[in-house]
Amino acid sequence: MGDRIHEIIGEIGIIHNTLIETNKILEAEEVFEFIEDYDTDVQEHYLNLLLQYYFQKNDLKNLKEVLLVGAKFDMRFDDVKEAFLNIKSDEENVIEFMQENVVFVKEEIKAEFLKTMYEYYISNVDFQSALEQAVELIKRNRYVCAFCYKNNKSEEFFKFFLNEDLLESLKRDLPYLVK
Repeated sequence: MGDRIHEIIGEIGIIHNTLIETNKILEAEEVFEFIEDYDTDVQEHYLNLLLQYYFQKNDLKNLKEVLLVGAKFDMRFDDVKEAFLNIKSDEENVIEFMQENVVFVKEEIKAEFLKTMYEYYISNVDFQSALEQAVELIKRNRYVCAFCYKNNKSEEFFKFFLNEDLLESLKRDLPYLVK
């Protein structure tokens, strides 16, 4: 299997680049047709990567299509950041759609991710209302809350993402997270 994984990774790279170059990646149905002649393991691995790609691009329509065929990925906070940076309208976004996953992302939070998201929010006044729901969901993540509390110096972005109600709950119920 060790050699096969390298083959799969190579094939996935070629598939992904081809789909981007031909714009077929813009429609999940076209992607499904394109990969149908590949081995099942290549298809499965690629669909999981594709799900992550659509999440990061905030492409809810195609994300739903790929979810329907059983794809899944381990969401990281970097994925949430990328999706957030691609919110451009008041339409439902992938962060709202996958809110449970976003709220429970358990990963080391990086200050530069929060800072980038904060700067995006502040500099895009025209669609701050579209970003509000995503911000509220991110603020419900206990790891974001704990990180902001521990690092809450004078940086405005830490204060922006700090959820005071959740913090009180963490101090009471999960004090090891905020120490």
